[in-house]
Parts: sequence; C-alpha cells; structure tokens
Amino acid sequence: MTKQDVQKIIVLDYGSQYNQLISRRIREFGVFSELKNHRITADEVRAINPIGIVLSGGPNSVYAEDAFGIDEEIFELGIPILGICYGMQLIAHLNGGSVERAETKEFGKASLEILDEKNPLFKNVKQNSQIWMSHGDHITKLPEGFREIARTSSCSAAIMNDNNIYALQFHP
Repeated sequence: MTKQDVQKIIVLDYGSQYNQLISRRIREFGVFSELKNHRITADEVRAINPIGIVLSGGPNSVYAEDAFGIDEEIFELGIPILGICYGMQLIAHLNGGSVERAETKEFGKASLEILDEKNPLFKNVKQNSQIWMSHGDHITKLPEGFREIARTSSCSAAIMNDNNIYALQFHP
C-alpha cells in the first residue's frame, strides 16, 4: 500500500477543546486523521487527498469581525464535510444562512428529535437520544438547499445537511 492509498480525514482546528479527541476517535475507526489549521488552502487539501473533512467547534462567533474562516473553494472539492458546533455555524454563514446570538445560551443535556429517521447518519441512533449542547449562537435561517434533519426543544437546527455536507450543533 502506497502513501497515496491511505484513507485520510483532516480535522480543521477552530479552537475547540475537542480537536485532539475528534482526531483520535477517527483513528480508532482505522482511518488516518490529521489536525490542520483552519487556514489550509483548497490546493493543500487537494494534495492531502482526504476522504473527508471535519470543521471543528470553537468558542468564537462566525459573525465577529475577526472570525475564523475557511478557503471557500474547499466546499467545491466534492469531499464530504462534517461541521461540528462552530463548523456548523460557519457552513451556514458562508452558504447564505443566518447565524445569530441566541437569547439564551444552551449548555447541558438536550434530547435529540430525529426528523429524518431514514437518513444514514442516524443508523443505530435512538429517537430522543441525549446529547450535550454548548453554544451561545444558533442558526436562525438554513442556507438554501440545506434541510433540518434533527432538532432539540431549543435548537431548531441541531443537525442539517445538503448532499455531502452534514453539520451538527453539538459534539457527538
């Protein structure tokens, strides 16, 4: 097996305390994972040739003047993307959705209401599974083409997707 044959997933660092854990969990599934700076370019991603990209969470707001971004050409590479927390909000923000400060920050247990139980993301996931939310911003309008596939009582878009992009407001 050559170096090019190794399946890889890259995790883009947006400041989450879980970045290393996300990378480790991916490796535990037998897939090489590498943590990269969020400033990585689409050309650098092409050179790595990953089978997937994870946009991690982080404590910042996507609408802040100094918000962390992404080379938007990465969305056009056709590589499956999973946005988690800040990553979800960044996907929504850059694709025409709206992200705003929530009236009430959500920290703690929540129950996940699965709206699309046939979605492959929910294989072996029970309806009303307990999840842990930790966010002060939320998506108030989904980007065009995206659909809400799960929610909680206080977060209408806990999970959204469009083709090969999935995004979760919580860390699974």
